[in-house]
Amino acid sequence: MQQDTAQDENSTARQLRPVVITVIAAKLAVFALLMTTINFQPPLQSPLEVAAAR
Repeated sequence: MQQDTAQDENSTARQLRPVVITVIAAKLAVFALLMTTINFQPPLQSPLEVAAAR
């Protein structure tokens, strides 16, 4: 009886492993897509640098 329970737990873990890997991969893909859409503000130049460039 105890051996059957251990085998059932291992079987369940084996069946869920691809699901867990898929969910983690999907989360990473969504994170990567969101990070590519972020527009970082360019660094602001000081007024002296702007005046020197002109």
